[in-house]
Amino acid sequence: MMEVAARHTGSVELPNEIFLKEVCTLIADGHDVTLRVRGMSMRPFLEDRRDKIVLTRPKTPKVGDAVLAEIAPGKYVYHRIIKIEDGRVTLKGDGNVYGTEQCGTKDIAASTKQLIRKGKSYLPEGRAWRWYSALWPSNALVRRVLLAIHRRLPRNWR
Repeated sequence: MMEVAARHTGSVELPNEIFLKEVCTLIADGHDVTLRVRGMSMRPFLEDRRDKIVLTRPKTPKVGDAVLAEIAPGKYVYHRIIKIEDGRVTLKGDGNVYGTEQCGTKDIAASTKQLIRKGKSYLPEGRAWRWYSALWPSNALVRRVLLAIHRRLPRNWR
């Protein structure tokens, strides 16, 4: 569920299928959209309810890009591209140890324009973010151990 700020009631929760479909419509119309991250699948780089992403119209996808993609009708994920082959894109969240998702290149709804982690802004093509991405292991066992350590860190260290 995505939480949306409402003018007089504080917030309203909408199912992702409805909310993200509207976000994709805005992006397709040429608007950039800023979303607060929900979920643990992009840990350790993006934390649930703390960090934000700015999404824009999809660019030509390449391995290593983090994108918003529709993997099934009405089901969206924000994950990193790990493989592109014959028009099929394989995605995996940084915080996922084993599972992957697939979609077509036409199912990529948005590219990342900016990441806001702990209030600091990063560009996905910037040096710092490329280092974060490159250093994160693809090996499932190493990733699992590092995620376990990360979960045990005090919240203000993450």
